[in-house]
This record gives sequence, C-alpha cells and structure tokens, in this order.
Amino acid sequence: MVAGGSLGGSLHIESHASLLQQPIGALVARRALDAIVVPTIRPWSLQPATVLAREIGCALIVICSAEKQVRQVLSECGPPPDNMLVTYVSRSHEKNLLSFLTSVHPETDIEPTCHIDIARKRNVGLLLARLCGWRTVMYLDDDIRGMTGDAASGAADLTEYYHAVGFKIDNYPDNSVVCHAHRLAGGKQDILPGGSALLVDVEEYCSLFPPIYNEDWLFLFEAVQARSVAVAGTLSQVDYQPFAHSKRAATEEFGDVVAEGLYRLIYDGTSVTDTTVEYWQDVLERRSRLIDHIAAQLLRMHGEALVIGALMSLAAARKRLAAITPLACVSFIHAWRTDLDNWRERLLSLQIVGDLATAAKFLELPNVES
Repeated sequence: MVAGGSLGGSLHIESHASLLQQPIGALVARRALDAIVVPTIRPWSLQPATVLAREIGCALIVICSAEKQVRQVLSECGPPPDNMLVTYVSRSHEKNLLSFLTSVHPETDIEPTCHIDIARKRNVGLLLARLCGWRTVMYLDDDIRGMTGDAASGAADLTEYYHAVGFKIDNYPDNSVVCHAHRLAGGKQDILPGGSALLVDVEEYCSLFPPIYNEDWLFLFEAVQARSVAVAGTLSQVDYQPFAHSKRAATEEFGDVVAEGLYRLIYDGTSVTDTTVEYWQDVLERRSRLIDHIAAQLLRMHGEALVIGALMSLAAARKRLAAITPLACVSFIHAWRTDLDNWRERLLSLQIVGDLATAAKFLELPNVES
C-alpha cells in the first residue's frame, strides 16, 4: 500500500493527495460563481443548497430523476424564481446530445441506474452552463453539509487558476465500499475530492461524466493529469452504512477498477493510449489480491456485525471482479475516449441562447407545474 509517490508492486494507492494542488495564502481573483447544480434524489434535503444560492446570488439548478420528485421540490420550495430551474431527466433523454458509446458498453449496460442517473444529471448541468454562457459552476450533492458562501466564493476565485476546485469530504469519508473496508481493516485510506462538491471552469475545461461509478474521477482525469485540480477546504457528508447491502460493492467494482487503473497511469508517467490488455490484466490481478488482503485483515478482527457486513461486501465485489475481463476494460477506455472527443465537439458547437428557461427549453427538459 502506498500513499502516492513510487508505486512499485503496490496493490493500492491509498492517497492521491500528491496529485492535487493545495493553495497557500490568498490568490487575487474575482471570479463569480454562476450557478449551483444539485443532482438530487432527496427532494426534502435541498435547503442547504437553496440557502447557499440565495446568499451568493447565483442560479440554482435542481435536477431530479422523475416528475414526482420535481413536484416534491416545488411543494417544499414553492414556485422557483427566474434564476432557479427544477426539472428531471430520464433515460429517454439519452439521444442526440446525451448519446454515448459508453452508455451501451456491455459493462455499463449491467450497471445500476443510480450510476447512469448521476452522470446524466451532471452532463445536463454542463450543457445548461454552455447554453447560458456561464464560466464557473459548482456541483453540490444534496447530502453535503458545511458549505458556506465564503467557502464557495473562495473556491470560485481559485477557478481563475485551476480547471477544477474540490473539497475534501472529511467528516464522513466519501469512498467506495472496498475502500471503506480497507480503512476498517487498518488501511490509511484517503479521500479524493470529487463531484459531490466540485467547482469547474466550464469554459476552459471540457470533460464528460461517463455512466459508471467514479464518473467524477474520469471527469477530472485530464485536469488531475495536468495538475490543475485544487483543494479548497473540507466539508462533511451525511452518514450512510456502506456495508448495509453487499450488492453496493458489486455495483461499484467496474468503476473502481477503471478509475484506479487510470490514475495509476499518472504515477507511471504513461498515457491512456498506451494501455493494453496486458496492462488491465495486471490491474485486475492487483485488485484481486487487494480484496483478498483486506478480507484476510478483517478475518483477524472480532466478528462484530460491521466486520461481517464488510466481509460480505468484499465477497460481492470479488465475485463481480471475476466477471470483468481485460478486454472489457480496454474497450471501455476506447469508448470513453471517443465519447469525450465527440462530447467536446458538441459542447463547443453550442450557441448561447440566453436565460436558464430558454436553455432548458432548448434541451427539451420538462417544465413541471407545481
């Protein structure tokens, strides 16, 4: 296990902090935050984002998964002001601008809808930003707590110097189930700032959220590679039980393998285009040994419910891992890179249409009446 630096034969990179920028002192910038994008599944948990957008004076975009959720939001918040959009996207929107090869890849085709759903919502946020002519957008999940107007504004200023600026989720760590098990077993597992609280310079940085777990890692990959992702502070996340359902670990496994394999390339100084079937075979073998190592450590601990739940989750992850082939990884990377090139062309071809309502109409996003 390593925490960055030389990898050697390590099974797992516990921390990617060495790839991130830690701004020291005040940087002089005046970058306004144009909008907050909340991809929500909890309509009753939007008050922090609503208060924050009002304090900053920026637009607020709430993207739900179904019309029923939109109606819940509207009943809680009342009729939205002109600078607030409450809408929903579904799989039926995956046409034209949201059509991707990765969406029909054999591995993502069996992914649960939650990973596809969050990626779709975040991509819609990028489309809206382009159509409205915005520069700086913040993604904020509905389970993140502690964000203040000053913190958000300070992070917006940092986007003058970096492609993306994130926050470390420290109070309750935002990790995959396997990484939670690694921490439980005594590993020094760190957290990579991701899409749960992320500001992006959407004018300078064009990227894509693909439909797999760790979609934010892939979105940030080129920015991290260019050493253009900064950490603006720490926030907290509403607690959840990572080992409550072992299936969760299985649904995360393909995305975890792909993301960890890609970020290992940065340390190795090699290119995505250089990855081969042999490279991914090695990634899969390391992952297998990692899961077995974590399980062995946990088996030395007392068999309380938490440990038993972690072992069951690791068993589910191990079973899913056995079904992933090096060819599946190679083909996904090719599909992702093609999608990324096509997505950039789509974004750059969009013309500014004016206000948020016009942009939503252009994308045929539903206008749900309260």
